Amino acid sequence: MRFSSKNLAAFYYQLGTLIQAGMPIQKAVVSMRNTSPRAMRSAVTALAAAVDGGAPLHEAMELCGNRFPQLDRHTINMTERTGALDIGLLSLSRYYENRAAARSKLIAGSIYPVLLMTAGVFVANAPAFIMSVRNGKPYTALNYLWDTAGLLVRLVLVCWGAVFLLRWSLTVPRLNVTVDRLLKSVPVFGRLRFDYALSQWVSSIRLMLAAGIGIVDALKSASQMVHCPLIADAYERAAPLIGGQLDVSQALASTHVFPDELIQFWATGEQSGKMDEMLDRLAKFYEERWRRSLDQVVTWLPRIAYALVALYMVCQIFSIFGSYMNTYNDLLKD
Repeated sequence: MRFSSKNLAAFYYQLGTLIQAGMPIQKAVVSMRNTSPRAMRSAVTALAAAVDGGAPLHEAMELCGNRFPQLDRHTINMTERTGALDIGLLSLSRYYENRAAARSKLIAGSIYPVLLMTAGVFVANAPAFIMSVRNGKPYTALNYLWDTAGLLVRLVLVCWGAVFLLRWSLTVPRLNVTVDRLLKSVPVFGRLRFDYALSQWVSSIRLMLAAGIGIVDALKSASQMVHCPLIADAYERAAPLIGGQLDVSQALASTHVFPDELIQFWATGEQSGKMDEMLDRLAKFYEERWRRSLDQVVTWLPRIAYALVALYMVCQIFSIFGSYMNTYNDLLKD
């Protein structure tokens, strides 16, 4: 089981701060055995033993299986080789801090809509339960539970199945690119997801440049590690054009995946020789954009919940009205 974003952010911040202060990596990891997040202390103890035995930090992390993501191990490997481990650790800390904050905000914004929909389902079926009749038939407590709690359970299962299929489709070659392109076209949510991926992609490239890695190698590593099949596929199509025929900005533009502002900033960095500065501006730009998109998602969640509850209530009202009309017609016939 992987560590949470919150725990990883705290761990990388503590370790990066110690190394930045001049403490050797061996002593830094050993000192964190009792100060790291509680859920990580057994893993940190194993890391300390491996690092104290002479293993590089990224190799020690591999001994913990998949508890540390591949992106983290790759970033630490690259920065260890260039002597910028503290920069890599602090960058990872900021990444997971942003990720944890975004997830917390999304969960907090979802609580009220979920409670509203749950209440709507129970309230809409309450009249039939009180009168113990629906559509001219007896309406028992078991029927009420099936139409309320049973409906909510079915909805949860459907949502879980949809998320599972979506995640699975993003792991299948070729299909993942098509699915990612479709997700990008979804209003608000699609831009949120793609802007977040661009922010992490640009930040990774900036980190590797700061660590002394060349732009071509940094671009390749960031594109392969980012969790966005669309960006990874765009790089694969642009890679043969980089260096020989076209500048990086022109090669990226030829894929028709990257936004115009990214291409413009990149071209400006190439021409001015201030690529670090341009990448820093790009990272901040996309971070601000995905945060605004997240705010829009949180704002619209209650509105969508209102609409769904209202629609469900209307359907229930028509159902009850229909049962009354059927009963009335039966009485007239008698």
